[in-house]
Amino acid sequence: MTDLTNNVATLPESPGVYIYKDHSKKVLYVGKAVNLKNRVKSYFQNIEALSPKTQAMITKIADIEHINVENEIEALLLEADLIKRYRPPYNIALKDDKFYKYIKIEKNKLSTPEGESKTISKIVTSRKKTKEGEYFGPYPESNSILVITKTLRKIFPYRDCSTQKFTRYQKAKRPCLYGHLGLCPAPCLGGEAIIQNNINIKKIQEYLSGKRSLMFKQLEREMKELSKNHEYEKAAVIRDQINSYNYLTQTKNNVNEYLKNPDLVHNKGADAVTKLLAELEKSFKLQFTNTDTETFRIETYDISNMSGKSAIGAMSVTTGGVPDKSEYRKFRIKTKDTPDDFFMLQEILKRRFNRIGESEWETPDLIVIDGGKGQLSSAIEAMEAKDIKIPMISLAKKEELIFFYDGTEFQYINLDINNPALKLIIIGRDEVHRFGIAYHRQLRMKNLYQ
Repeated sequence: MTDLTNNVATLPESPGVYIYKDHSKKVLYVGKAVNLKNRVKSYFQNIEALSPKTQAMITKIADIEHINVENEIEALLLEADLIKRYRPPYNIALKDDKFYKYIKIEKNKLSTPEGESKTISKIVTSRKKTKEGEYFGPYPESNSILVITKTLRKIFPYRDCSTQKFTRYQKAKRPCLYGHLGLCPAPCLGGEAIIQNNINIKKIQEYLSGKRSLMFKQLEREMKELSKNHEYEKAAVIRDQINSYNYLTQTKNNVNEYLKNPDLVHNKGADAVTKLLAELEKSFKLQFTNTDTETFRIETYDISNMSGKSAIGAMSVTTGGVPDKSEYRKFRIKTKDTPDDFFMLQEILKRRFNRIGESEWETPDLIVIDGGKGQLSSAIEAMEAKDIKIPMISLAKKEELIFFYDGTEFQYINLDINNPALKLIIIGRDEVHRFGIAYHRQLRMKNLYQ
């Protein structure tokens, strides 16, 4: 058990899939987690409280393997794939339809308001497979399907209604609630909505089939073609689909890529660091003491407050291009209770710089400030006040511009949204937002009940 405890201690605090194996290397169980370390640790903290089946499984575990992924959706898809592949005895048997669900794509012939008969696709979930339709899965939890379908539906709205409901709203000549919310193109109203619904479902079909890279290349080609033909509104819709997907999931990896290369996340992170260093050297002439892509540390800072109340600062960290959640830090603002983000930013940076050289606080190789010229100026003042010399840039959210001050003037670069260097900085910025907002909300609730 000691070896297993040591194994758990080295797990990352990031999304992924964990695999329990016995002494003969047979897979006992496959699970997914948003935070691998916390999820696996929970199995060994209070064994007596676990079910008899789980307790029996734990006595057989000889090794724990894991595969890092970049988001919850990929963890869900990879878990389902591995369960189908290994059929672990401690996962519920796949033949038991009471527990497993599929995503099903149906094609119905329906009458349109124009009096024609057209094929109108829809997406539903099902516990059983029949000859009709195309199935994806099965997925080990109903919640897994809910996360996948809800996420995809925000990007590619689709029909999921029965024929009866479709006909009812067609007669009413108005869309249902999902149509009003923009989660369904409302093909019941006919015309272009039918075409758009079928196109969106085809994109989801490609995504679930693992053809994500191909899907994105097609989307980008469509967007460029529409722009070339001056159909800017349609091009903007596709652009928003691409941006929304990148924002919601941060990636578009094929699950099979993880099976071929379990170190995919770390390899991609190291590649992003390489590209970032090259870009900053080329554009700003920045030089770095540490150029080891595996250990390169980026710290990102942000302020969160509401009218100055319960103000906090937050720091996220990427090491080797991968979020390093055990290194995140939060700062409660001590010297200001009125809105002043610049002053608050200086306070948390000075406090952080006071820790330079301490063993629990690794020295960053690059500092990123959330904001534009104003925030970057304040951060530079804090660094100079402490006589610290660390390369520093900022990221302005609206246009995702990267700013740098060379001592005489501000410079900036505007990288393509798909550039790995920019994506790496955006990941750090989004993580510090999430971490900071969660802490800010916690303090507000605490103050509310005091």
